[in-house]
Amino acid sequence: KEVGDRKRAHEKILHQAYHDGLTGLPNRLLFRDRLSLAVAQAKRQGGMLAVMFIDLDRFKSINDDLGHAAGDQLLQAVAARLAKCLREGDTVARLGGDEFTLLLPNIVQREDAENAARKVLSVLSQPFRVIQQEHSTGASVGIAVYPDDGDTVDALIQNADIAMYDVKAQGRNSYAFFSEARNTSYSNRVNLGHELHKAIGAGQLEL
Repeated sequence: KEVGDRKRAHEKILHQAYHDGLTGLPNRLLFRDRLSLAVAQAKRQGGMLAVMFIDLDRFKSINDDLGHAAGDQLLQAVAARLAKCLREGDTVARLGGDEFTLLLPNIVQREDAENAARKVLSVLSQPFRVIQQEHSTGASVGIAVYPDDGDTVDALIQNADIAMYDVKAQGRNSYAFFSEARNTSYSNRVNLGHELHKAIGAGQLEL
């Protein structure tokens, strides 16, 4: 019995290390592990895969207006709906806050990722019942495809993130693929932010 208890305790610790405590989804660590394996397999086989970065559009207002308990309930409902979008072998993870990622290994063409993004937007556009009330939240979805949009774990996640921020800037509740034009725009915004921060620190701005 003692050996069984130790084994169960070890399994529980392992599960907690690789899964999000609120939603039960894989966390950032497990997602990166699975993406790393998928990239290695795609390199060997000359295949394709897609990474999606999903950010809820109106989560902050619901969280602020109704409280963290309502926000947690919404995140759990979102996780459940996203899990229903998966094919066998796909992975959906919660990175933290209202950010989720989706791994689609073994896709045949970019349209496969596009169809998955449309499905995600469709299931998240339906109202959620939170604290006995119906609330709507859309999502902004950025997509990066291996090997065209990156051939490493970090590049794919970052480029899907860049594409997602471009959707936010364009009006939200949609999806977009990564492109070099988006990368340039994102880099310019980041550089401008750094320059403004330095200018403020040096007292170079005045009204």
